[in-house]
Amino acid sequence: MAEPDTIVLLRRAAPDTADIDRSDLSFRREPELGIAKLRLWGRTADARFHEVAGIAAPNVRTAVDHGGLSFAWLAPGEWLVTGPETAVADWVAAAMATGADDVLAIDYSHARAAFLVAGTNVRAALAAHCPLDLWPDAFPVGAVARSLFGDTGLFIARLADAEGAPRFRIIVDQTMAAYAARLFARA
Repeated sequence: MAEPDTIVLLRRAAPDTADIDRSDLSFRREPELGIAKLRLWGRTADARFHEVAGIAAPNVRTAVDHGGLSFAWLAPGEWLVTGPETAVADWVAAAMATGADDVLAIDYSHARAAFLVAGTNVRAALAAHCPLDLWPDAFPVGAVARSLFGDTGLFIARLADAEGAPRFRIIVDQTMAAYAARLFARA
């Protein structure tokens, strides 16, 4: 297994975006959210997930919370880990310290931008640029997906409602953060 180069430090650049706070739509940056990807190889990836994460693997298109972190299913053998930035970094270091050849955990906090979007108009704002059905029957609390948002890739998670309005977390490539904000500003 390759050893990480400890001399190279990657820094998170603040996305060049402004929060949007209207009566029907809120779009807020999550600058301290840690984001990592866990990849496990082999036919028993879900069982191996339990060994690595300490919990049962989330079901397809869902997320589970454990120990202050959220583990979201992305694809067979692949999960997104989110939480406080230092907790995610510590978790990634611990996962990689096992030295197992079937485990790859990568901290993407420096490469992604996360936003909380909420409000009575949030589904319409998302639907204008995202092909997913985000109504509660098709996308309940705890559901996750990868999709397109305009011309960029998107990870989306349905969170618990806030103040009686739906709430989502979206994650895009850091270079596309300003683009995502512009799409929401025009919604």
